[in-house]
Amino acid sequence: MLKTIRQSSNKKTGPIATTYRAGAHHTFGTCPTTCALNPNGQHGADLVDTEYLAALYDAVPRHGQAWTYSHFGFENLPKPAPGKTTINYSADTMPQAVAAVRAGHPATVAAPAGTVWPYTFEGVRFVQCPEQLSPEGSGFTCATCGNGRPLCARGGRDYVIVFVAHGSQSKKVAAGAADPGGCYAGQGHAAIAWHATRKTGAPDDAAAVAAFARTLPPGSLLRHHIAGDLGLVNS
Repeated sequence: MLKTIRQSSNKKTGPIATTYRAGAHHTFGTCPTTCALNPNGQHGADLVDTEYLAALYDAVPRHGQAWTYSHFGFENLPKPAPGKTTINYSADTMPQAVAAVRAGHPATVAAPAGTVWPYTFEGVRFVQCPEQLSPEGSGFTCATCGNGRPLCARGGRDYVIVFVAHGSQSKKVAAGAADPGGCYAGQGHAAIAWHATRKTGAPDDAAAVAAFARTLPPGSLLRHHIAGDLGLVNS
């Protein structure tokens, strides 16, 4: 199921186009069962939905930019290319992120609350999301990141972007955490919109994402999957 928003009111993204993707029977249904941030792994997906992935990769506004993130292994993801959606590999650990970068994939990683960046690990730089470092009330968003070229949309970058955990579940984002979970979209306004996707989203998500990108004004920014992933939903 796919929910599309032409102009988001999300304070982090700013007023850009966004989507949510969810399973019809469970919100985490498109997320991999192996994702450390997924508190309901048994309801997730084992395989990538290749039909949807192909549509997503091409779902870029004309003369615009599109990007997203996936917790599926980077070997399942297409590499960056001009005019295509940049699909960041969302790593659970720093070694995983380094492996992805060395294989030619852009990568991000979730880090425990309170950690300080930047940091260099095995010769690769780890740089915290600029929005997280911006002063409260500064108005910094994905829409203004990189002077109109958001860092996460830059497929050819040689550094990893770090998202430091925040919110009520942030303690679960740590090496050796006893319980899975910690997904930022499992709480707050993002969770409300994500849950609603199960009931109001388009059932043919591959067709919906392609059509949505075509309707956006030239030069638009499109952040796919405020929540959700590339998984083939279990029936």
